[in-house]
Amino acid sequence: MRFERTIGVLVLTTGVICCGVAVAANPAGQATPEATAGTPASEPPPPKPPKTPKPQTEVGTNPWRPAGLKPDHAILVALAGKFTTKVHLYSGPYVRMFDTEGTAEGKVLMGGAFVQVTHAEQRMKQPFEAMTLYGFDEAIRKYTAASVENTSTAIINFVGTYDAEKKQIVMSSRFSDQKSRLLTIVRTVTTFVDANTWTYDEFVSHKVGEAETQVVSITFKRS
Repeated sequence: MRFERTIGVLVLTTGVICCGVAVAANPAGQATPEATAGTPASEPPPPKPPKTPKPQTEVGTNPWRPAGLKPDHAILVALAGKFTTKVHLYSGPYVRMFDTEGTAEGKVLMGGAFVQVTHAEQRMKQPFEAMTLYGFDEAIRKYTAASVENTSTAIINFVGTYDAEKKQIVMSSRFSDQKSRLLTIVRTVTTFVDANTWTYDEFVSHKVGEAETQVVSITFKRS
C-alpha cells in the first residue's frame, strides 16, 4: 500500500511539474501546435487597389475654346487663294500628257488651323481632281496633310517638317499603290517662292533606301 501510495504521489507530482513547465513555456496562453492542428491559417488581407490619380482640374471647370494657333500655322496661309497651275509630269508606266495647265484654290479653315487646297486639270487625257488638307499638329510638332484624288480610293496621310532656310515643307508617306499594289514611298516638297508663287514636287520610290524618281512638278501662281 505504501508502495502504491508512493507511486501515486510520484505520478501526481510529475503531472504537476509537467503542467507547470508547459505553462511557463507559453506564459501568454498562446495555442500550441497540438491545439491549432486542423485549424486553417488565416489568409493575408487582399492588396489595396491602386489609388486613382486626381484630375488636374475638376470636370466642368475648363470652358470650351478653339485651339490656339502657333506661328507654324501662319506658314500655311501662303497656300490660300486662287491660283493658275502649270503641271509637268515625268515619264511613267501610264499614258499621259506631260505638260498641262489647271486651276487651284486654297481655303483657310477653322480660324487658320487648316488650309484646304483643291486642284483641277487634265491628266492622262482625263479630268483630274485632287484635294489636300494641310495642318500643323502641335502635339508632335510636325506638319500633316491628308490627300485624296479622283484616280484613287485611298486617303494618303503625310507628315513632315518645315525648313525655314529653304522655305520648304518636306513631307513623306507610305501606302499601297491602287493599281500596281506595290509599296509606294512618297516624298513631297512644297517650296514658297514668293508671296504669289509656290511649287509642289513629288518623288516616289518602292523600297526603303531605293533611289527616288520624280513624278510631278506643279507651279502655283496667284491669279
